[in-house]
Amino acid sequence: MKNKSINKPKLHLTGKRNWINDPNGLIYYKGKYHMFYQHFPYAPQWGTMHWGHAISDDMVNWTYEPIALFPTKLYDRNGCFSGSAIEVNGDLYLYYTSVKYLDTPEDNITVPKDDLFEASQAMIISKDGFNFDNFNDKSLIIPAIEDKDLGHYTHTRDPKVWEYKDNYYIILGTKVKKDDNEKYTGKLLYYKSKDAKKWEYINSFELHGLGDMWECPDIFSVDGKYVLTLSPENYYTDGINPTNNAVFGIVDFEEETCNTKFKKDDFRVVDLGLDYYAPQSFIDKEGRRVQIGWIRMNKPFENHTWLGMMSLPRVVEVKNGQIITNVHPNISSLFTKEVDIDHVDLKNSICIKATLKNNSKINIGGYEISFENNTITGDRTKVCNQENVALKSSTKVLEDNCYIEVYIDYGVVEVYINNGQYVMSHIVNPLESKLEASNLSDFKVYTIN
Repeated sequence: MKNKSINKPKLHLTGKRNWINDPNGLIYYKGKYHMFYQHFPYAPQWGTMHWGHAISDDMVNWTYEPIALFPTKLYDRNGCFSGSAIEVNGDLYLYYTSVKYLDTPEDNITVPKDDLFEASQAMIISKDGFNFDNFNDKSLIIPAIEDKDLGHYTHTRDPKVWEYKDNYYIILGTKVKKDDNEKYTGKLLYYKSKDAKKWEYINSFELHGLGDMWECPDIFSVDGKYVLTLSPENYYTDGINPTNNAVFGIVDFEEETCNTKFKKDDFRVVDLGLDYYAPQSFIDKEGRRVQIGWIRMNKPFENHTWLGMMSLPRVVEVKNGQIITNVHPNISSLFTKEVDIDHVDLKNSICIKATLKNNSKINIGGYEISFENNTITGDRTKVCNQENVALKSSTKVLEDNCYIEVYIDYGVVEVYINNGQYVMSHIVNPLESKLEASNLSDFKVYTIN
């Protein structure tokens, strides 16, 4: 079944129905792109986590596969949390955080009571990337952490695996604190393996003040620099919602030993829209570093049965010391049919290309983009049914003229500024009314031919 329902985005993967969140196990494997994802298949709300699965030839057209991971063991009886994938000798290895609740509320056994659970790390091996024997092929690789100085018994998770010089490495996110009166500090844990099955702890890094629990860590080399992506809990403490957000920065990293150094000021938000979270990266067919994140929703659109979607794939580069994330050419190359602004149907996927100058405005069925005082603002106040989210987002001060590409899909807008210098993604109610623009130059609208 293709992700092409009239009541779903055409280019942003959702689940068939019900809840999805973090992308997991992104990989190009045996001629197919595989996207696994956190999934509660029974309701449009968070619950006992499974791994959904979809495949694609091009990251445009996705086909749903059966659920890949589901709880079968004592150590993962309450969920298969986020993780990653790697190819080893032709087989596909999936790594995930296995969860066992210490207690549950009487009225909802799909969530932990008082946020207390045991988190360990596990793996499963598939010969073909489609068949996963959840009863016989799982193994526990890193037990729950008992040493409070090393990490957190409950909040250690999201293994991201990679290979370097004939060894395999895993990075995990956790949090620690010295005493009960202190706030938690975010921390990274590194593990190493010769065979990708037996793992030993080798290094760590912690830094106070960059949120606390560092979810979904991902470290990789691109353009001669090491980029670290984190999704810190409690990143914002000044009333901004949601408080958790995805950040990235260029760091000092020695890959063989996993010695890591960075400062809080090295990091910035990945996506200014604040809906983008838990991104994961992988290498595409052409060797590009590609990142996909979860565009989060906290309630479905009215009369819809699905909740949450994946972002468009983005190519990660480092240019002039800055991390750039621009839309993947497999997506941008689709939009070749130019249409007149008066004949745009916002129920279809469209792309706007324009150069903004002072006092430029674009109204996309109630979603407003403006450029004032050299700052771009995206405003979804009139078209958002989500709760406790940022309704407006703005860039820092930019140059006098800014080039933007805006990708509008069912229920979502992604704004790419200056070819990926900044990105702003917003969940919006499905847009139906007309497109308007004023005081722009080089304004063009495209649909998929």
